[in-house]
Amino acid sequence: MNAKSVSAASGIEWISGSFQRILRNPVAFLVMGLIVAAIGIVPLLGGLVTVILGPALYGGIIYAAHEQEQGRNAEIPQLFRAFNEPGKLGPMIMLCLPSIAGAVLIFVLLIIFLGGALLGGGFSSVSSGSPAAIVGALGAGALILVPLMLAIALAVYALQFFAIPRVMLEGAEPMAAMKQSLRDCLANVGAYLVFVGVLMLGFIVLAVVLSVLSFLGSLLVSTVLVPTVACGLYLAWRQVYTGATELPAQG
Repeated sequence: MNAKSVSAASGIEWISGSFQRILRNPVAFLVMGLIVAAIGIVPLLGGLVTVILGPALYGGIIYAAHEQEQGRNAEIPQLFRAFNEPGKLGPMIMLCLPSIAGAVLIFVLLIIFLGGALLGGGFSSVSSGSPAAIVGALGAGALILVPLMLAIALAVYALQFFAIPRVMLEGAEPMAAMKQSLRDCLANVGAYLVFVGVLMLGFIVLAVVLSVLSFLGSLLVSTVLVPTVACGLYLAWRQVYTGATELPAQG
């Protein structure tokens, strides 16, 4: 499928359009977000399950957004659409491979840089376990490590960005979809970075504001963030891949 290039401002349109879709049916989308957020906070296994099944769950919300866009209802059970549609779950799970590879690469980099910090006499700082102490122990190495980790995270997300809606809605082959997703994120790097940057900055601010609620605040942020990201991915796919020239407001 041929993709088109869009302006950097499209990243803002994907975010605003995402909120419009959610507000049209807030119960369905926020409950789906709450379910995904609740899975993620389960001790020990939650994070692993989210990494592996995350693309399938986000795909379910994307499917719900697509149903709503077609004039049908977005419904909570659609979150598990990939689990119920024959032959869909396997390809969706394959989309977790970049996340796993990225996590391994970041872990290796941390070992390398922290090993250097230990050799440099920063053992007491590193052993304290606090992020600030670890960054302090890394010293100038943090100036290299942090951008590397950010670049890895952006590359991983670029592989999944368009691939999740394509595999979910088009039935595209996962590996080919991920390769094309990376190419098309590079072709639309302005919109991609604006979407990721503005969305993450906004939710970081929200998380700080709600930090007074501790666990509940974190859960609320994730509950809103999950459907916002998923609907944003749907709108990005719709504009870049289906040739839609605009993203009409939803009444």
